[in-house]
Amino acid sequence: MALLDRIQTCHHWHPENYRPFMIGAEIYGHVTHDFSIKLRDFSNVFEITDNHVKLSDKLITFDDRTTAVETVIKKLVEAGSISRWRGEYYAITNHWGQAPVMKLDRGASGYFGIRGYGVHVNGLVKTDQGLKVWVGKRSMDKPNAPGKLDHIVAGGHPFGLSIRENLIKEAAEEANIPAALAQQAKPTGLLSYRCERDDGLRNDVLFTYDLYLPEDFTPQNTDGEVDEFYLWPIEQVIERITHTDDFKFNVSLASIHLLIREGYITPDCPDYIALAEGMHRQKI
Repeated sequence: MALLDRIQTCHHWHPENYRPFMIGAEIYGHVTHDFSIKLRDFSNVFEITDNHVKLSDKLITFDDRTTAVETVIKKLVEAGSISRWRGEYYAITNHWGQAPVMKLDRGASGYFGIRGYGVHVNGLVKTDQGLKVWVGKRSMDKPNAPGKLDHIVAGGHPFGLSIRENLIKEAAEEANIPAALAQQAKPTGLLSYRCERDDGLRNDVLFTYDLYLPEDFTPQNTDGEVDEFYLWPIEQVIERITHTDDFKFNVSLASIHLLIREGYITPDCPDYIALAEGMHRQKI
């Protein structure tokens, strides 16, 4: 079954190619050996050994760590060692709900392999013909996964917002969904994965939601990140995920999660256990 290929894409990485990224005695991410070498020029911020990359123990506060690392990142962006500065921050934590030890620009998150969080919303419509799903096509101008198929609403979770606040913000920006309607989205669980992508090591947790929309609602993108939307029967979504890689990699994972929850993939499927277990990363 090709659905297993979508699962394996989300869990593909080679630990031997990385060194742990440490703050104090804890591992908060993973850094490639090549990128570790580029950090050697900043010995006042990072301690580099053959076995780890460690933030200097002299940086003991949230603000000190954030400021010192931000200075390094901006220099590496100027040098072309980091692709871009995003101006949006991720909290660095090891556990959800933990007070962050610092914040890091989103554009550098993959280079340090830190744990990121995101929210993915299935835009669903009940019709006389059966369940339909809103699918967005990502703008060709997007630096990551241009032209790939996506959820109606999805985005990384920035520092300083609650998940609900982020969902409402993304719903307005990506699909012009009114706040009162976005509030009706129901949490359905979470997914996790760690995989090597063009933008670095993605080590993410996604909070998933279902939002049932009126039949007369049509999403409209307001931030330029979506070229167009399609309303597809769920069978068409299944067909595209099964036989193509047209969907963005983590959208496929979240869509398989939906198919399991809604009974479109059942225990009679030979790969059911492998698919269900594939909703979460291995702990390393």
